[in-house]
Amino acid sequence: MGINIHIVNAIEFYEATHTQDFLDNIDENIYIVREMFDVSTIQSIRLQCMNTARETEPSWHPCLDNCPDYHRIHHNYPDAYVKSIQHAHYFHPWNTNLKIFDTFLPIFELKVRLCGYETAEVFLSNIPSSGPICRVLVHQYPSGGGGQQEHIDPVSPFAQIQTIIQASEPGKDFGSGGLYVNHSKIGKIYLDSLTQVGDLIVLSPGVKHGVAPIDIEKSLNWNEPTGRWIVMPIIIDSDEPHVVKNKPIGV
Repeated sequence: MGINIHIVNAIEFYEATHTQDFLDNIDENIYIVREMFDVSTIQSIRLQCMNTARETEPSWHPCLDNCPDYHRIHHNYPDAYVKSIQHAHYFHPWNTNLKIFDTFLPIFELKVRLCGYETAEVFLSNIPSSGPICRVLVHQYPSGGGGQQEHIDPVSPFAQIQTIIQASEPGKDFGSGGLYVNHSKIGKIYLDSLTQVGDLIVLSPGVKHGVAPIDIEKSLNWNEPTGRWIVMPIIIDSDEPHVVKNKPIGV
C-alpha cells in the first residue's frame, strides 16, 4: 500500500473530512487543498514576519502564561527534539494578533471537530496554565541549506492531522529541496512542487516527513526573504511543569 495524493478544492476537502474513514486512513492519504487561503493574506503575514525580524532581536520564551510573540533562529540546536535550520515566528491568541487567529479559525475548527469538540473556542481562550493552546507558527527555511530533520510529530486528541499552508512560490522563492514524506515502501515523496501560495497541505503527523535542504548550492543568508516559507496553525501542550508534553521525534 502506498500514499494517495488528493488535489482538491476546499468544498471537496471538507466533504472528505466528514466521511467515516478520513482519520482511519489518514496515514495513507495526503490532501492538497487549492486556494484555501488568499494569496495576499499569506504574503501579508510573511511581510509582517520579515519586518519583525528586522526590527527586533531573536529570542526564545517557554510557553507559559503571558508568553509574548517572538521569533527565533534555529541552526541545528544540539538539544532540539528535531534538528533544523530555520527562522521561526510564534504567535499566540492572548497577544494583540487576533486577525491572524481569525484568518486560520477554519483550521482550528476542523482540528477540534475531528477530536469531538463543537468549537475551537475552548483552545483559543486557553492560556498555558489552563490547558492546550492554539499557536500559529511561520517558518522560513532559508536558501543555502534551510531544512528540517526527518521526524514524526505527536498524534494527540487535538492533533490528529498536520496542517501546512504553503507561503512560498516553488520555483521562484526556492528551486530545490522542500517538504517530503518518507514512505516505508516507496521512499521519499516531495510535495512542494504540487502546491501554490495559499494551498493547504494535510497529512498524518505520524508519518515520517522532513524538509530537504533548500537551495543547498547557495550561501546561507538569514537576511534574505527567499527560501521556503510555511504557516502552521497548531494546538499544542504548554510548557507548564504539570503538563505531560508531546513533542516531535527525530528519526
